[in-house]
Amino acid sequence: MVTNMTIYEMASFNIRFDNPADGENSWECRKEHVLGMMAHYRWDVVGLQEARGNQLRFLSELDDYGTEGASRDHDPESEHSPIFYKKSVFDKEDGGTFWLSQTPDVPSKSWGSDCMRICTWVRLKDMRNGKRLLFMNTHLDHISEEARYRGALMILDWIEQYAVGLPVVLTGDFNASPEERCYKEIIKRLTDTRRVADANHYGPWGTFADFRYDIPWSELKEIDYIFADKVKVLRTRAVTDSFDRKYPSDHFPITATLEITDHKGD
Repeated sequence: MVTNMTIYEMASFNIRFDNPADGENSWECRKEHVLGMMAHYRWDVVGLQEARGNQLRFLSELDDYGTEGASRDHDPESEHSPIFYKKSVFDKEDGGTFWLSQTPDVPSKSWGSDCMRICTWVRLKDMRNGKRLLFMNTHLDHISEEARYRGALMILDWIEQYAVGLPVVLTGDFNASPEERCYKEIIKRLTDTRRVADANHYGPWGTFADFRYDIPWSELKEIDYIFADKVKVLRTRAVTDSFDRKYPSDHFPITATLEITDHKGD
């Protein structure tokens, strides 16, 4: 008999770092739209990328969200890959951040990576029913293909060691197309939720619009993903909401509606 079904709305969102050189697309011009979008959709758990310290402080205005994450170089004002989770739903059992390098316990970079890259994780327990899950969030390097590949292998090895028996959700900006090694390695062990959902995907497959409102969907780069294990994928979406013909970020948020079911004896 199958009982105790629970459905969660998960998301990944590269919010674009605070760069004054972005002009009309700078953080000051769009931060209220990012906050409003997150407050409207109220995803159960969301992994953000490129969040600087001031951006995190601004988004802390969101009610009912706890956060997990560290900056990639221990400077609280630099970039994080934080995880936001609903405090009214989840109790945080554990969490942390490791570096995608040959020295994962300290700020560092390897394999030709242009920047220090990290993976943040949190183990959550649903206070309503005791269900537990592991949520991970990352942002792979934009320059080194080798660093993306090695980083993906590190994350997969970490999951194999620490997520035994748990449903897993891995979100992020992977800076890689489905043709690249890191993507192909990940889908050997995890499911690309967008492809399982198939006909239940809504919106473009591409996720990077570079703030271009009129870009054809066929020209969008597919580099953001939600991968998962031990879940049922109900539907996925690329959220293309705009505000006065401007996007809140250069990436579209992506979402996955996931079902976690306890299987008990017949």
